[in-house]
Amino acid sequence: MRISGVIFLGLAHAINHSFLLAIPVLLPQIASFLHVSIYDMGYVTSLAYFLYGFGSIFAGPLSKRFSSRRLVFFSLLFSGLSLTPLLLHVNVYVFTFSLALNSLFASIYHPIANKLISEDYCGSVGRVMGLHGLGGSLGSVVVPMFSITISQVFDWRASLMFLGFLSMILSMAFINGGSKSLHIETGSLSFGFPYDRVKWIILFSISIGLFSRGFELFLPSLLISRGFDQLYAAMAMSLLLLSGVFGQLFGGFFADVKGSLKALILSFTFVPISLIFIVFGRWNIYLSLLGVVLYGFSFYAHQPPSTKIQSELVDASLTGYVYGFFFFINFSLGSISSSITGFLAGVYGLEIAYIFLTALTVFSLSIVIVMYFVYSKLFMEKRYM
Repeated sequence: MRISGVIFLGLAHAINHSFLLAIPVLLPQIASFLHVSIYDMGYVTSLAYFLYGFGSIFAGPLSKRFSSRRLVFFSLLFSGLSLTPLLLHVNVYVFTFSLALNSLFASIYHPIANKLISEDYCGSVGRVMGLHGLGGSLGSVVVPMFSITISQVFDWRASLMFLGFLSMILSMAFINGGSKSLHIETGSLSFGFPYDRVKWIILFSISIGLFSRGFELFLPSLLISRGFDQLYAAMAMSLLLLSGVFGQLFGGFFADVKGSLKALILSFTFVPISLIFIVFGRWNIYLSLLGVVLYGFSFYAHQPPSTKIQSELVDASLTGYVYGFFFFINFSLGSISSSITGFLAGVYGLEIAYIFLTALTVFSLSIVIVMYFVYSKLFMEKRYM
């Protein structure tokens, strides 16, 4: 295992997530500066989330023309450059354009990084997926606190611009070289994509997107509405991401030791439980924080086994297409979550909106249970496990 490569990918992972991770804690400041409500900002972020997933569908075709490392370079460089319009006189349209462009360029990172890992670390995919996620999570832990601190010293634009600058600097680490290449015939997707096999995990990915985007975007606002200071709300987000670090490690190693399906069902069972704690935490600050920590651990723990299942369901030559396809589903089709949550919060309040999100996590868990039985039989027949 080439540790240096995993470290750079972990840093790139952190930067890739940092832009959209900074938005929730900066949301009150951004909304006030742009003279819009925080709930209307849900529509702006929905566009960003949509493009963050939409661009990933081009990862497969691009991976046939460029090395994975070169594509990571392009993603980091241009996602950072796309934030330069914030140096101008910013209104809601300039902000939306800049964030949308940033999301579009950032979108190809995940499927390409996952493809690189599945090619170069085929003997320990689950572990490296977990370590890759760990690196991203460790970096992401500091983003909420960093963003709110910089914004209080300067303003919210300085926070985002500094993240963009870091992205451009880190891109230089990927300017040369590449991963092992797998040459794919042009028609392989149409003839080899196993829709029947992946239909349940497609549904699961959609359901994940329906609640996770809205949950993350409005969580600081929910905590602030319960009496948290803005700085403490940012600390809670950092706490969520810190617990996600341990979740990534647990999910990755457990997937390799006990199997991806067992790791998925064990980790995801605690996601709806964590939402229940958060909902009832309306009357108890400690219950709220317990829910936040449990959500961070369980939600991030499900990601390595879920990604590993995707690689187990398809031929190696299709991984670039498949990772891009699932990332598109998760973010683009799931981007409506921000709009729905914002709408419900605007009409009925954030507390009701989070009860709705809790119901969606229960629905997602029911899909995981079905997946466990369907794919257990399939993996046994195909001897994938």
